[in-house]
Amino acid sequence: MMLLLQWGVLLGQERVYVSTDKDVYVAGEDIWYSVYCMEGDSGKYSGLSDVAYLQFVSNDGVAATSKVALIDGRGAGRFRIPFSFATGNYSIVSFTRSSGGDSKGEFNGKVISVFNTLSAAKVKDGVVAASGRDGREAAAESGDVAIRVGKEKRGLFPVVVGNTGDEALQVSVSVYHVDELEELSGSYNEASLLERRGDFEGVGEVDYSGEVVTVKVKGRDGSSAAGKWLYMSAMGNADDVYVNRIGEDGTAVFHTGNIMGRRDLVFEVLEDSRSVAQGATARDTSMAYDVEVVEKNYRRVVADIPPLGISPAMEKALQERGRRMQISRRFEADTLFDMLRIKYKGFAGDTEPLVYKLDEYTRFSNLEEVLREYVDFVRVRRVGGNVELKVLWETQGRCLALVDGVPVGDHSAILGLGQQLVKQIVVYPQRYMLNHFIYDGVVNFVTYKGDMGGIRLPRNVGIVEFNGVSWPEAFYGGQAVSEAAYPNFLSTIYWNPVVEIPAGEEFEFDCVLPLYKGKFRIVVEGLQGKGKGVFAVEDF
Repeated sequence: MMLLLQWGVLLGQERVYVSTDKDVYVAGEDIWYSVYCMEGDSGKYSGLSDVAYLQFVSNDGVAATSKVALIDGRGAGRFRIPFSFATGNYSIVSFTRSSGGDSKGEFNGKVISVFNTLSAAKVKDGVVAASGRDGREAAAESGDVAIRVGKEKRGLFPVVVGNTGDEALQVSVSVYHVDELEELSGSYNEASLLERRGDFEGVGEVDYSGEVVTVKVKGRDGSSAAGKWLYMSAMGNADDVYVNRIGEDGTAVFHTGNIMGRRDLVFEVLEDSRSVAQGATARDTSMAYDVEVVEKNYRRVVADIPPLGISPAMEKALQERGRRMQISRRFEADTLFDMLRIKYKGFAGDTEPLVYKLDEYTRFSNLEEVLREYVDFVRVRRVGGNVELKVLWETQGRCLALVDGVPVGDHSAILGLGQQLVKQIVVYPQRYMLNHFIYDGVVNFVTYKGDMGGIRLPRNVGIVEFNGVSWPEAFYGGQAVSEAAYPNFLSTIYWNPVVEIPAGEEFEFDCVLPLYKGKFRIVVEGLQGKGKGVFAVEDF
């Protein structure tokens, strides 16, 4: 299977296109993006890679990278612009691991403008003085799209997007406020989505089931870790647990099912396969190790990025946009956003676990009593003076015991947790395989704070901060209205990144207005049929 996948990489070139909710941002705002991964120039969506990479590049180099999960060539995400971004224009360079090597000539992607209202930093040679309204014209409309806006009723504007052509549309739909900053800055994207130019060399690697994570491990005293085994887990999710052997070069490779969001990766070095199979910690836990995630660097040649024109006339609009950004950040909650479909590929598969929410039961003095009285399948056994948790307790095998998704081999440490710290106990009462190790069931103790309840980790365990793929989110606006205390001053008031409109049909939605009035713009952008660009705009 692996050979076939690698051969497919050599034969085909994947090209990644990106549309965003708007073109002009202030640092601290979110860039909502929609991703289209195509098979070269065939016009078909690629099903090879499960991850696409977006690099935000200025004249100063790569400012940040965002990763997005793909399902049949389509994906979506949200990137919050850090306050470290200097004022200037940024090109979005997009690619997959399989077709993301050295660039073939100059590359340019969609250009966005970022204003940092909290810093005087500017991109090198990236800002020029402009006089008044020198903004460029927006991209010309194209494709068979018709947009209709109905009459406002109780704070809602009905919007209809029609496909007047004879081929299906795959588009993103955005509605945002057109303030003076948008009017003065204009657009730097003269051909919309398909203005992307340039390609990358093919690479003999592919994120075929999720992101491939490579780490380098060595003893803190400089000794080699080759031949040892390594657990990798992402704190917070029982399915994000992997184990593999460290190679002779000190690296270990984990083929994940996509680790979502910003997470702490926990690594435990185990001396031999017996330690792994028994779920025990390494015999010598006094040995400390350094673990780092390895990222390959390729030669990327980005075409000249046009400078951002700024003028004194923008001052008022910048102050207002910056104020709204800070209000939104202050009161924001994850409940405002709408989750899209996720291709989930954890080791538990589609198995529905047994979940015991301890607040629904009478609390006992310790976890052992809680397990004995309430939790089916899990038993406490004492073998040779050692405490063991058993899930499939009629078998001789050892279960995989987790605390907040992190393997803990010392089961007595788990039972030593204060039961008032544990929110719920999640049990997977089946036999599971990690790598070639078999575990008789899985039990995960989830704490309220997600901090493992203060369990002291041995020295052979290390923690690395990791940015996984972005959660595939949309923003339809309705959640903001339902949150009565939320002051909705958002600039983007509607964003649907994955919309499919069959030929001759329509897509309808209600646009929820924010707590201010003004001019708003609807932008429909994407691909039609065999890779033809679509771009349509309507103001109201």
